[in-house]
Amino acid sequence: MVSMRTAETFSKAIGVDHLVNQTNLTGPGPQIVVSPNVDTLYSVAVLDLRRGPEMLTVPAIQNRYYVYQFLDMFTQSFAYVGTRATAGRAGSWVVAAPGWHGQVPTGDSVIRSSTPVVFLLGRFLVFGETDLPATRAMMAQVRLAPLNGAPSLGQSHSRPNGTESTATLPATQLGLGAARGSPQNVAQAGAAFFDELGDDLAVNPPTTSADRSELDRFASLGVGPGRHPAANGTSTRRAALARGVSEGAAQVLRAVASTSHGVNGWVEHLDVGRYSSNFLVRAEIAQTGWGSNIPQEAVYINSSRDGHGDPYSGSRSYVMRFPAGSLPPAKAFWSLTAYGPDRFLVANAEDRYSIGSHTPRLQTNPDGSLDLYLQATLPSAHTSNWLPIPTDEFTLTMRIYLPLPPVLLGRYRLPPVEPTDP
Repeated sequence: MVSMRTAETFSKAIGVDHLVNQTNLTGPGPQIVVSPNVDTLYSVAVLDLRRGPEMLTVPAIQNRYYVYQFLDMFTQSFAYVGTRATAGRAGSWVVAAPGWHGQVPTGDSVIRSSTPVVFLLGRFLVFGETDLPATRAMMAQVRLAPLNGAPSLGQSHSRPNGTESTATLPATQLGLGAARGSPQNVAQAGAAFFDELGDDLAVNPPTTSADRSELDRFASLGVGPGRHPAANGTSTRRAALARGVSEGAAQVLRAVASTSHGVNGWVEHLDVGRYSSNFLVRAEIAQTGWGSNIPQEAVYINSSRDGHGDPYSGSRSYVMRFPAGSLPPAKAFWSLTAYGPDRFLVANAEDRYSIGSHTPRLQTNPDGSLDLYLQATLPSAHTSNWLPIPTDEFTLTMRIYLPLPPVLLGRYRLPPVEPTDP
């Protein structure tokens, strides 16, 4: 439901089967996707493959990191095009719904989706504000078009929220009908959660044996594709369904809280992006980092407590010291981002929300170590190494894109974030 609500939210803004490019780096604007990346420009498209296959055409891109991630409606990252997956080569990829058996142009590749609705999420690394025009120009060369029919190219035109589109077809929506809440509050639907789930499953039935087996357990309660157990059930059943939603949401929150004490205050998941039967982790990531990549593409390491185990507070100042030779091992880039406790960005006067390997003028110490200074107010020194933090509670996320083996094998450890005030 989180994925379908996210897809529906975007389809209402940008339409369906339209590739829309972000023109400015993400800031504390509309709160749609939790833990947004602020180091890359996004490309977004909601694909409704019930209308037929779509073809993504990408030029050769060798001088910067980029990725197009394909997410099904069960939050599984089922395919990639980009620096790692396709070596940045030029090509066209036909994205087809389950069961499609049509003809593909010679030389093109086929990506078979596991659900008819697909979320396409692109990311292009930006080397600072001065690099934005070059990044935009490169993104504008990427095309999304129907496999059979007139290409939806045309001139780029403005879209809401700092994006532009490479499509000129009239906007359409997924046509799911009833009003739906935000992706972050699915539990507030109560027993009606299962009616909405029935509508979603009618469009995107489960494709893995693990998902089908789990769903079969609830068939006796009237839960399943196209079914509405709350609307059609007795008051006793509705109460039981509502209780199940409440208890399930509490279980997810407990899972999030239970991972708040990791090594040096940092918690990492190396089992995200593709979940198999790990349903609780999938629900946890949907709540805290929807759209996460598989570890080979990016690893996300989160922290809500300092090196002493105390919750972060914007009333304090902190330093994060990387000893010489211990920076995050990344083939692409690494970055540290500060969020509010809800994992959305919080506005600051500097309009600066991350710091990392591509940050201009980072200064190392004479011994080769690197200090990052985290505080709400401008420091008297070390401004090039300063990450502004919210004035109240906050959380941190370290991103390591194209991580090297020490990260993927769980051997790399981030240093603690230490308070510098009494």
